[in-house]
Amino acid sequence: MRKKRSLITAKNKIMRKPLFKIAFIFFTAISPVFISAQPDKFKTPEGNPAGLHTVYRYQKSNWDGTHRSDIFLYISSNNRLESYKWSEGDHLATLVTAWIDWNNFSISRFENHRIEQNKEPQLRAVLEAVDGSKVKIELGDYKDTAVITAWPWHSYDFDFAGLGYIWRALKNKETDFVFHRADPGMLNGKPAMVNMGEVKVKFLGPEKIDDTDCLKYSIDGAGLENKGGTIWIDPETWMIQRYKIALPDEEGFENGYLNLLEKKKMTPEEWERFKQVKVN
Repeated sequence: MRKKRSLITAKNKIMRKPLFKIAFIFFTAISPVFISAQPDKFKTPEGNPAGLHTVYRYQKSNWDGTHRSDIFLYISSNNRLESYKWSEGDHLATLVTAWIDWNNFSISRFENHRIEQNKEPQLRAVLEAVDGSKVKIELGDYKDTAVITAWPWHSYDFDFAGLGYIWRALKNKETDFVFHRADPGMLNGKPAMVNMGEVKVKFLGPEKIDDTDCLKYSIDGAGLENKGGTIWIDPETWMIQRYKIALPDEEGFENGYLNLLEKKKMTPEEWERFKQVKVN
C-alpha cells in the first residue's frame, strides 16, 4: 500500500502520524501567510449544475496509468462535498467531508473520518472557520486557532475538489484568476502543511475530452512549484473533467492525473450503503 503525507485524503494517515504533528500541520496550513486573492472574480452561484446527490467517480494515477485508484466525490448539498477513497480489497477507507463558504469561495470546514469494517465511522480531525478570519482546529485532545487573511485557497491533496466545485461561481468562465494552494510539504526539515503559494489559472479555449465538450485552462505558478499543467472543466456541470499536472501530490507518484470516469445519481441512503459495502 502506498503512503501519502496528506492529512486530508490519505488512507490510514491519521493512524500513522502522532496527533501533535497533525495539529502542527493543520495550524501551519492556515497561518497568515496568504497575501493576495481574487474573491472579486467570483459571485455566489445560483443553482447547482453539478447535480445534488450525484456521485462523480474519478480515476487518479500517474500520467502513464500507474498507481491507479478510484475517488468517489459525492455532491451532498449546495455547499457540501464528500470524498471517499478506497482501494480494492481493503477493509479501511478514508472519508473527507468539506463545506464550502460562498462568502470567500474556500472550504470552511474539513472533517476526516476513518471508515472501518463493522465499525461506526471514526472522526479523526476537524478544521473549521469561526469568527470571520479565524479557524478552529480539533485533533483528539489538541485544540488551537489560527487566522486566514485572504481567499480563495484550495488543496491539491483534496484533488482540487474544492477548486472544481467553486468553478461555477466564476463571474466570467473565460477569464484568468488566481488562488492559493495549501498542502503538505517540508518545513525546517520536517513534514508540514504549508502555504505553497499562488496558482494562476488561464483560459485557453474549448477542447473535447472523452467526447465531452470542455473548457481548457492552464494551471501553474509557485503554488505548483512551477510544474503545472492543464485542467479541463465540463461547462454543463462546471466540474473537473480531467487534470494533468506535472507536480505529483503524494509520495510514489511522478506526476498528477485525474480523469472523470462516470457520474450517477445516488440518494443519501444509497450513498451511505455504498460506503459501508466497500469496506465490508
